[in-house]
Amino acid sequence: MSKNLFKPVYFDLDGICQFQIYGQPALAQAVRRELSFYQIDPQNPPITLDLEIELNHLSRYQKSKNPPEMPPFDFPGRHKLARWVIRFERLAQPPRRIKFYGNAFSKMIVAKQMVEPALRWLAQPLGFIWVHSTCLVKEGRGILIAGQGGTGKTRLLLNWLKQGNPFLSDDFTILSFGKARRYVTPLRIGARLLLESGLSKNLTASRKTGIYLRTAIRKILFNYAHLQAKLELQELLPGIQIVDQVDLSAAVVIEGDGPGLKKISPLEMAEKLVEINKKEMYGFADYLPQLSEKTGDKNLAQFFITQRGRLLEFLKDLPCYQIPLLRNYRSKDLLSLLEQLSFLLNPASSVRIDGL
Repeated sequence: MSKNLFKPVYFDLDGICQFQIYGQPALAQAVRRELSFYQIDPQNPPITLDLEIELNHLSRYQKSKNPPEMPPFDFPGRHKLARWVIRFERLAQPPRRIKFYGNAFSKMIVAKQMVEPALRWLAQPLGFIWVHSTCLVKEGRGILIAGQGGTGKTRLLLNWLKQGNPFLSDDFTILSFGKARRYVTPLRIGARLLLESGLSKNLTASRKTGIYLRTAIRKILFNYAHLQAKLELQELLPGIQIVDQVDLSAAVVIEGDGPGLKKISPLEMAEKLVEINKKEMYGFADYLPQLSEKTGDKNLAQFFITQRGRLLEFLKDLPCYQIPLLRNYRSKDLLSLLEQLSFLLNPASSVRIDGL
């Protein structure tokens, strides 16, 4: 057993949420890699904490002997080879406490399917909503580009960044109080995207080989394992500017097969964003209504209803559009789309958009 087994690692998510993780080193390291941008000096931990997460190997899990209506509340989960149990110990007041018990494969999902959803759950009552999206930024303004995984958001972003524009977010964007705020996590890159972007020149030969190998293994496994490489932003784009927040000029959702940009209402956009966010909360979306039933806290069951209302309020004065999946776009069509989107960053623009 490692002497660092219970050594805490502290994070400050731009003042939105302060939390610590500790426990099994492989699991803790997986979270640390994902959220390294927000890790803070352990010698100067936060004065107050919003969340404590303990990470354990699944072999250490023991079923509670308490009645089912009393904490802790346990939820088993599985995803392909990963197996885990999430235990909610304290919900009513900070720091909320969650324990995670997972097998060796669960280190591949612990950040995305447990830690990040927990952060989104805690932050929403404070007025912060995570949207599964990237954000194209230029001169203090941005365009939200939302969509499920694999729809082409990162491809669009990399082509945008190559033009010398700054970075705000790739995996999620945080919406709050009329602003789009940054969320900085590693970029997930496969061989095809790396070659198309032309950014492979910034990586070492061994790093590129690793990416190509991961892509080959993924194809051999018929995409059973998502083995995309995780690259730090500065590694792929040295010297890139990261901005804190911007005003949004428009919101776009990647969905369907229709040509070009199609205007939709803020209500339609809010509903589409909620559905995307539900899927990106993974099993966590199912825990909340069950916790509501056990604890009597109706707000837990109303999480996505509340989110829809707040998104609608945020989007009510923004132009909203829908565009088709980007993964099948030819490079020249993608550049044409980026040119059209750049017009939306100018709120005084009267450009008419009716397709590529």
